[in-house]
Amino acid sequence: MSNRKMQNIQRQQTILLLLALDGKVFSETLKQRFNVSDNIICNDIIYLEKAGLLKRIDGGAMAVEVYLETEEK
Repeated sequence: MSNRKMQNIQRQQTILLLLALDGKVFSETLKQRFNVSDNIICNDIIYLEKAGLLKRIDGGAMAVEVYLETEEK
């Protein structure tokens, strides 16, 4: 497996871990944390949303469970 692929997987796993801890993450914070471009974070969030693991929101992402709770209110 390539180094780039491993970095992608590790970054995406960390995003999911942060969501599990906080329920919400912000793109700008992720960009700074991982020292990557907006496009990379956006691609990660889109990929994880397509996998059903998070929900994209303006400026970041939410855990699916948290998003569903906010939609019910």
